[in-house]
Amino acid sequence: MSGSSSETDELDEDPRQTEAEILNKIHRLHLQLESVRGEPVDEDDEPGQGNGSSIGSRSYTRLDNASPAQGGHSPRLIVVSNRLPVTVSKTDKGEWNFRVSSGGLVSALAGVKNQIPFVWVGWTGMEIAASEQEEMRAKLSEEKNCYPVFLSEGDANLYYNGFCNDVLWPLFHYVPLPIVSSDGERKFDYKYWDAYSKANHRFADAVMQIYEPGDLIWVQDYHLMLLPSLLRKRVRDVTIGFFLHTPFPSSEVYRILPVRNYILQGVLAADLIGFHTYDYARHFLSVCTRILGLEASPKGVTLKDHFANVGIFPIGIDPNTWTEKLRTTSVKERILDLEDKFKGKKVLLGVDRLDYIKGVPHKLMAFEVLLSKHPEWKDKVVLVQIGVPSRTEVDEYKKLISQTNELVGRINAQYGSVENAPIVFINQSVNFDDLCALYFIADVAVVTSIRDGMNLVSYEYVVCQQERHGVLVLSEFAGSAQSLSSAIRVNPWNTEEVASAMHEALSIPERERALKHWKLFHYVNKHTAAFWAGSFVTELQQIERLVKAQEVHKSKQSLLRVSVDLLPELRQRKKRLFILEYEGTLCHPASLPDLATPSVSIRRFLQRLCADRRNLVYIMSGRSGDTLESWFGDLEIGMVSEQGCAIQHPGETAWEPTIEADDQSWRASVLPILQYFTERTPGSHLEQKDKTITWHFRDADPMFGSWQAKELQLLLAESCLNLPVEVISGLKHLELRPIGVSRVGALQKILSTMSEDLDFTFAMGSDKADEDLFSFLNQYVRSGDGRVVTLSCRVGGKSDSSAAERYVPDPDTVVRMLRELGPALSSASVKKDRSSNTLSSGILRKENGTRKERIQRINSVQRSRSYDGEMNITLQRYAVPKSTVNGLVREGK
Repeated sequence: MSGSSSETDELDEDPRQTEAEILNKIHRLHLQLESVRGEPVDEDDEPGQGNGSSIGSRSYTRLDNASPAQGGHSPRLIVVSNRLPVTVSKTDKGEWNFRVSSGGLVSALAGVKNQIPFVWVGWTGMEIAASEQEEMRAKLSEEKNCYPVFLSEGDANLYYNGFCNDVLWPLFHYVPLPIVSSDGERKFDYKYWDAYSKANHRFADAVMQIYEPGDLIWVQDYHLMLLPSLLRKRVRDVTIGFFLHTPFPSSEVYRILPVRNYILQGVLAADLIGFHTYDYARHFLSVCTRILGLEASPKGVTLKDHFANVGIFPIGIDPNTWTEKLRTTSVKERILDLEDKFKGKKVLLGVDRLDYIKGVPHKLMAFEVLLSKHPEWKDKVVLVQIGVPSRTEVDEYKKLISQTNELVGRINAQYGSVENAPIVFINQSVNFDDLCALYFIADVAVVTSIRDGMNLVSYEYVVCQQERHGVLVLSEFAGSAQSLSSAIRVNPWNTEEVASAMHEALSIPERERALKHWKLFHYVNKHTAAFWAGSFVTELQQIERLVKAQEVHKSKQSLLRVSVDLLPELRQRKKRLFILEYEGTLCHPASLPDLATPSVSIRRFLQRLCADRRNLVYIMSGRSGDTLESWFGDLEIGMVSEQGCAIQHPGETAWEPTIEADDQSWRASVLPILQYFTERTPGSHLEQKDKTITWHFRDADPMFGSWQAKELQLLLAESCLNLPVEVISGLKHLELRPIGVSRVGALQKILSTMSEDLDFTFAMGSDKADEDLFSFLNQYVRSGDGRVVTLSCRVGGKSDSSAAERYVPDPDTVVRMLRELGPALSSASVKKDRSSNTLSSGILRKENGTRKERIQRINSVQRSRSYDGEMNITLQRYAVPKSTVNGLVREGK
């Protein structure tokens, strides 16, 4: 689907995700049914990377579905990358031939095979006819331990060339998306995004065909950023790692991406997200905070109840591949040839793909300045620049080649002669022997990338310079610059600086060169490709063990447990108390009251719940009493305003304060401070209520707002030392309220007004203050005679640190649950209530007046075909046995 559809905040709302949503629902239904039954339930590498060895040590049997493994399954690592590590071709006889590709990832994972057996999932690189797919799948499995993903040529072109290479690659390398491309077409088109999403679904299908419980999954690079979430939806407890091999841009650049939220949410489903450098990880955390509004720490990010760990894992190379190659006769002969060719000259070497991020023109212009400012180097230095062609059919790359050729011609014409050319430009790939020899004879290697994920050319050069101690000039925008501290680091945009660095590198004494090289080689030789892969896999395994050890986390997992537990308890109980937080539980928090108005679904559910006179329902909120009355004044419902300052019981109009003292003199001391910070924090505002003051910074810049809030809290705490007020930090707000006010205090007053035959309480909340409420209810039940049953539910946050028994990830899930379970919760019990005595004053001991005259009585829900339809919806979504629900209805006869 192409077009102008706008980005929404939630991945689940994307109309293009129909297939994923259906699969998610099917999986959720399967888990719920089990619970009810009680059943257990390459071309992106740097040029010249050495050849890899075997790519796995364990063959596997292809599965047609992800059925649970039979006994004896040994956990594996499933590596998922855009391309398989093999080149696919056909022999003259029409048989498939697979040749192992060279590349850093292949070499890295070859070193992990002793740590954990693994299998590789990836695209074949070409369209395979449907009639040949099964044969290829079986042969790849048997011969190379690989499992293929099949894409049509059209889908592959839109996914790979369209979205990956024309959208994500430039943006991640700080090249903004133009409104139009050179041929006048829109640069970003939703057909690219649709193809990207479709391809990621295909990869998910392929992974699930071979996945068995206990397997680890490691997703590679920007081609598959939706894949972690697609896998998480299908298998909730799978352990997933994700590694990004490119830079990750700052929030100001990343926010350009029209589908930015979907990409982030996709990656955040992983358990471990790896980056090459601290800067990339820092940018990712900042983006999650600024764009998604999530709380992030140096360790990772929490999205709903899932914590995604963030780690830094600089990739390396296999040094032995290069040192062994240097010992071969063929390379030694090439070294002699090149030494004869460049005899009497210093050699500068550049090895790059001809990509605009590699900064080849920057290097050439700096070399021109070197020859201009230091004429003593004329005829004594040569720059050998290898430019491996890349995407030659794309206009931007054609222009780059043309520009490079023009620069080479101009410099050679001005500073060279027929016998001597200062620049040797090799516009093609070079074989492994030639590259090793060039690395060996070069006095200086120059890397001027304007943005580079890592750049392993710098590592390869260091390994090949163990005898000659060549000097490395390295762009500070390359990821390797953060690891190779002994290189001469330069800003490639500063042409004069790069030229000076070239001169310095050519002039460094041998002793200093040897010292610099020793430090560089020590790092490169230790932090190899195998070390990188082993470190990541080890970290992923540790996270897997940690998650499995958190049994509390698993016991609170889902909406399913809330819905399944709630119905039986309600069926058995005669007098029930519901304590429901409003913002953060029934709706998303908002900075302004007008933005938090109850939805039709919420009001309908509350009406149904209050219609059963055995239910006593209280809404708790930080809003003022006037605001709550404007929202819920026509319902027979209890309200607790300003975080517990006052209570209005059901059927009453008066507000009962929870504390007797009402000293508001503290306002004069704190208002100037609050106004000062409000004026200096764009997006913040003050909300003054009867008893409390709240400073909101939800609409401020996330980071700046948090900094300001911390400073404001310190100042207020100091100013309020001798005042009858306390400062409370909440989610995106600070609140000043009278000492002694709390939700627990309000709940105690509510319980004190109730009759002794209360036998069920249900509390649901999302705030820190609700944790105190959950703890109080747990203690209240334990201190009783066992007659009262309580069920508590945390919404959002970390379930494993909550005092609540159950967990729901977000308000949207709460709304879906309440909307669909509403009829089952209320209709049956209303019928039952008609045959029993009403509670009248048995629940409330105080009768301070009533507002029944202005309350529109809610019509009882009749058993009808429409109601039967709602029952079926509930059954389909939550797998509640229809017999159970019908039993509730029959009891109301």
